[in-house]
Amino acid sequence: MADDLETDDNKLSTKLTRNEELTDEEFLSVARHRFNLAAEYEEQTRQDEVEDAKFMIGDQWPVDIKSQRLLEQRPCLTINRIPQFVRQITNDQRQNRPSIKVNPVDEEADSDTSKILQGIIRHIEYASHADVAYDTAFEAATSKGIGYFRIITDYVNAMSFQQEIRVKLIKDRFSVYTDPFYQEPDGSDMEWGFVFEDISKDEFKAKYPDAKLSQMSDWGSMGSLSSSWVRTDSVRIAEYYYKTYEECDICLLSDGSVEEKEDIMGLPDFKDWKDGMMGLPEGVRVTSERTTMVSKVKWAKINGIDILEETEILGEWIPIIPVIGEEEIVDGKRVLSGIIRHAKDPQRMYNYWASAETETIALAPKSPYIGAEGQFEGYEQQWKTANTKNHAFLEYKVKSLGGQPSPPPQRNVVEPPIMAITQARSQCIDDMKGTTGIYDDTLGKRSNSESGVAIQRRNSQAQTGNFHYIDNLSRSLRHAGRVMLNWIPQVYDSAQAVRVIGDDGTVKIEKINQIFQEKGVSKSHFLDSGTYDCTVSTGPGYQTKRQEAVASMLDLSRSMPQSMQFAMDLLVRNMDWEGSTEIADRLKKMLPPQLADDGKEQAPIPPQIQAQMKHMGDMIAQLTQQAKIDQQTISTKILDIQSKERIVAMEQKTALAIELMKHDQKDAALIFQAEQDHIDRQLALDAQTNQIQNGGAGQQAGQPQPDQPNAGGNAAQGAPQ
Repeated sequence: MADDLETDDNKLSTKLTRNEELTDEEFLSVARHRFNLAAEYEEQTRQDEVEDAKFMIGDQWPVDIKSQRLLEQRPCLTINRIPQFVRQITNDQRQNRPSIKVNPVDEEADSDTSKILQGIIRHIEYASHADVAYDTAFEAATSKGIGYFRIITDYVNAMSFQQEIRVKLIKDRFSVYTDPFYQEPDGSDMEWGFVFEDISKDEFKAKYPDAKLSQMSDWGSMGSLSSSWVRTDSVRIAEYYYKTYEECDICLLSDGSVEEKEDIMGLPDFKDWKDGMMGLPEGVRVTSERTTMVSKVKWAKINGIDILEETEILGEWIPIIPVIGEEEIVDGKRVLSGIIRHAKDPQRMYNYWASAETETIALAPKSPYIGAEGQFEGYEQQWKTANTKNHAFLEYKVKSLGGQPSPPPQRNVVEPPIMAITQARSQCIDDMKGTTGIYDDTLGKRSNSESGVAIQRRNSQAQTGNFHYIDNLSRSLRHAGRVMLNWIPQVYDSAQAVRVIGDDGTVKIEKINQIFQEKGVSKSHFLDSGTYDCTVSTGPGYQTKRQEAVASMLDLSRSMPQSMQFAMDLLVRNMDWEGSTEIADRLKKMLPPQLADDGKEQAPIPPQIQAQMKHMGDMIAQLTQQAKIDQQTISTKILDIQSKERIVAMEQKTALAIELMKHDQKDAALIFQAEQDHIDRQLALDAQTNQIQNGGAGQQAGQPQPDQPNAGGNAAQGAPQ
């Protein structure tokens, strides 16, 4: 009978997947069947994860051993070192958060729109406190083996019809039951899933007064449902996500576009579509067609016997995002684990040896005194309190044994194995480090790695040993980004201004789904145009990168001090203290103009100003040309004057030489020399005056210079005597 019922449930599940009509009871039967399937598949895994969770909070002793030791009043200590190892991984993830990046895929997509989509995703994450959802899921994956978060849409407020996308926290990993047959690590091929919430009987009746369960006075009569859905004081509410599929005929057109056959043919049974098309642009033909399955995601809120709410949601994926730790397939079943799973035995041994050490040192009985019979007679009280009181002396009776007096009582001293126990504890610590892949340098213990590079390399080795946890989170975030990208054009489907957040946290308001003017240029960002995809970058956040930039620039300033005088404003701007921005702005003003240019686009110049600037430029060009012509004229006149002066001077020299030859007298030679020196000095003085007044026009024109004073002397010496 059970097999028949299971077969019926499978048939109903197939009908639901094919989007066939089901009654409410059939729909709920499928939901209960799927829940039982997930619960049975995950039973052992959940037991292991519950044990891991208890171990994390310090419940680390086996129940029977702990009960026996407590009964015997023996120490049962728990020195819980596990959280330190878990937080080493989770806190490293918080310092180096993976971030979602949006990239254009086809020619209809553009980089500006991808930046806006990325800014919208950041706004969604900021408004949703998504970091809490991501951190909680990652911590569950690290400690237990798997965690979850989900993506929903919700109204902006109670009085609004506008919806926004939100990343929602799933605090209790055990409240989620999913399709056990999905294969992808990010859950993108998941077919159905449940998110449960237990509420009280009164709260349920207040929220859902018309539900069948609210009309029942005795919930204990629910039979087999009582154990998993309904109890006497509470009821389990499940948000149930599931996929349905419908067949669809699609056509590939000659322009590369794809359309549904029914839309372009007008009639579903149109036969001769290759010979004539209806509703297609001129010249566009159908080149191929095929039948495909189109998925839809639906949501219902149920309690096991009632459908409380139901609707169709956006997108093509179940919006429950798993984050896994370590995954293995054993006997066809998936086994998930975190770092606690393999560190349990070393931690238990550590607790045992810590308890044994305490028991040996502090709680072990004192070494007893050994004496002959009757030696303590009369002094029993003193010897009974010898281990608890400091007596000034202890008396005893001398007894004879075989005619010889017995020696005084002595302690039976036994050295406890404290050193061996301490060594065993140390070995347990090493075992925990080995099973978790986290060693001394990462845990903050001083080692022989003194240089910063050596320490960084040791830390990198430890991070590499557990990098698969962060890498699995990156895969889940990439899928979450794809879900949000798939939803955004449907939620933000009208012309509006939206809030976007940049890499550095700056907030802008951008216009979407409309054509607008920006700096005189027409722009548009239509979110439903083009195809975009997501990647995830892992590394330091923006704030950490700023700190690293400051450290690098300081190192550069020490090695090349002269280079930082031109980049001091950048160094100060990246520092995180009040007033750094104002000081950076002042330092920037002290830079040379060519370095102070920040590369920002200038506002477009109005056409009237452009016309005036062109007119002024033409006038300047004309004046410059006229100045060149005038300068050439002046230079020519100066050269003419200088040539005439040289001709007159040479004529005077020649006349003096002739006069000297006529008279051939000593006095005439002296007079000739004096006159010639006077003429040379006058020529030199005139040349200097002309050069100062005309900026050396004669030299620039390549004209010969006036004779120097000694030139006249040479000419005189070369003249006939």
